[in-house]
Amino acid sequence: MRGVSRATETRPTLIGRLARLADSDAAAAGFLLAATLLALLWANLPGSTYEDAWHTPFAITFGDASLELDLRHWVNDALMAVFFCLISLEVRRDLVLGEFRDTRRMRVPVAAAVAGLVVPALVFLAVTGLTGQPDEARSAWGVVISTDTAFVLGLLAVVGRSVPVNLRAFVLALSVVDDVGALAVIAVAYTDDLRVVPLVAAVLGLVLVVVLRRIGVWRGSAYLLVAVPVWLGVLASGVHPTLAGVAIGMLLPISPPSAEEVDAAEAAARDYGRTPTSGGAHRAVLSLTRSVSVNERGQRLFRPWVNIVVVPVFALANAGVVLTGETLAAAATSGLTWAIVAGLVLGKLVGVTAGALAAVRARLGSLPSGLFPRHMIGAGAMTGIGFTISLFIVDLAIEDPALAAQARIGVLAASVTAAAVAFGAVAVVRAVDRSRLPGRQRLGRPVREDRDHVRGTVGAPMELVVYASFVFTNAGRTAEVVDELRRDLGEDLVFVYRHLLTDDPVSARAAEAAEAAAAQARFWPMHDALAARAGRLDDRAVRRCAVDAGLNLARVDDAVAAGTHRERVREDHADAVGMDLEDPPRFFVNGQLYDGPLDVAPMRAALELTAGRARARVPAPARGSEEPPEDALPVRAPAVREPA
Repeated sequence: MRGVSRATETRPTLIGRLARLADSDAAAAGFLLAATLLALLWANLPGSTYEDAWHTPFAITFGDASLELDLRHWVNDALMAVFFCLISLEVRRDLVLGEFRDTRRMRVPVAAAVAGLVVPALVFLAVTGLTGQPDEARSAWGVVISTDTAFVLGLLAVVGRSVPVNLRAFVLALSVVDDVGALAVIAVAYTDDLRVVPLVAAVLGLVLVVVLRRIGVWRGSAYLLVAVPVWLGVLASGVHPTLAGVAIGMLLPISPPSAEEVDAAEAAARDYGRTPTSGGAHRAVLSLTRSVSVNERGQRLFRPWVNIVVVPVFALANAGVVLTGETLAAAATSGLTWAIVAGLVLGKLVGVTAGALAAVRARLGSLPSGLFPRHMIGAGAMTGIGFTISLFIVDLAIEDPALAAQARIGVLAASVTAAAVAFGAVAVVRAVDRSRLPGRQRLGRPVREDRDHVRGTVGAPMELVVYASFVFTNAGRTAEVVDELRRDLGEDLVFVYRHLLTDDPVSARAAEAAEAAAAQARFWPMHDALAARAGRLDDRAVRRCAVDAGLNLARVDDAVAAGTHRERVREDHADAVGMDLEDPPRFFVNGQLYDGPLDVAPMRAALELTAGRARARVPAPARGSEEPPEDALPVRAPAVREPA
């Protein structure tokens, strides 16, 4: 029995580890790197069969119909469509529920991506023109416009807490716009034979996806049945078929779980618990599945396969470059090779950074919370890692084997160089984040224990004030960071919450409901309940949070309807506007605006640094004196607070 018990305990642990590995961006980058090295080794073996193997034809036949491609095209055209679909699903979620549902925030990565497409191409054309490259080489300008999203996300996973959490969302959004732009370039510049009828059929398939979404179809299989013909239509049209994956991913349904569907799932699960039958289990599974959007289920389904199968197989099929003394010497003296390196490493860095900062300066949008201009340099350096589409465009644009080898070596060299530059940029930005003092902007209104919502003791050595909204996606992340800081710093930290509203009308109603909770001495339970539902709050969810927080719901409804606490919320928001705080959350560390990432380590460093300097400015009292010096920090009595 002991052996059986041990096996039973071990199996879930092993499965769980494999699942976490497949779901990890760092592991995905590791698999991709390993596949790249394996491809290089295979291609350089004596008597290599690399090219012959990937040119092996493979056909799918159904009756009289047949689709035959070689293995490399099955990988590049079919498997990579799944990869681009996954990326589109993630960005679509950020657009609807996440950081970029505020369109002002999406404008900046779009501007950065567009500049990151144009500037590298101009750099490439300038270098190839100055070095007198032939027309075939100059036509390969599309090689330098694309970013390898898998490698970039892997790099972000490796650096981990060294960068703000929102940098991943920014780079991901930028990468998808970049990929769509690159695929559009392929469709226009590298498509020799465009067939309109199959393309029209594919567009009609996409229209059908929209119709299914509008009528509320929630089964993923229905969308899969449409996605396959769409892919076939795009393939037959001569346009690169991975564009079908991008389009499908952007159109699949995405929405927060509705209260009705969650309640139905809970009821089905309870029914099965009372009467465990196969029919009850089936109904419970269907109810739970229906409560989660097709988008989120698709992400969960595709991500492990993309990380450990799709992208590594792509690298294995495309990264096999023959490296000999002769080919390396030719590449080292080739204007084409250096044009690719300059376009990806320098062009991407300058284009993305300048595009993002120009968009912010022109007031087209704003950077996500926790991101500042210095972080755009790191983002620009990362986007210079061009691999997947770059290698693909080499095959489309260049027929000469010698030029193609030089181009592939340029792609590999540029990707390695860009990764090294990105690591260096991240290290510098991390050092700045850790050492940078909070901004010069001072807190406009001092904390008052009789007015503010306080966790901790007013007068504690470290004071953290946040202006935030419950509707903003980062409300949950803000609560997590603050909770960890409170655990680490204990009684030395006092935390204060103030309101900074967004354009979403629910933001104001959630804030007023929180003030109604404060009137019932339950602000913090309501705060925690609202933060736990960040990104999926509506009016019904706010009322549900009130119930979860133990409030008298009728009193909350009456207060919100009457606007009882509206002026209180507006006072906080007016303070924030007066200090030019545009987007939540914005933190004040010991009275100074915090200019750094939303992460525990840099925020704790800022708290300790400013608290230490404040203590250093307090002269020691004279021996025997009973009163502290006039310029000493005030010592206040513990606040009388509602329960936390």
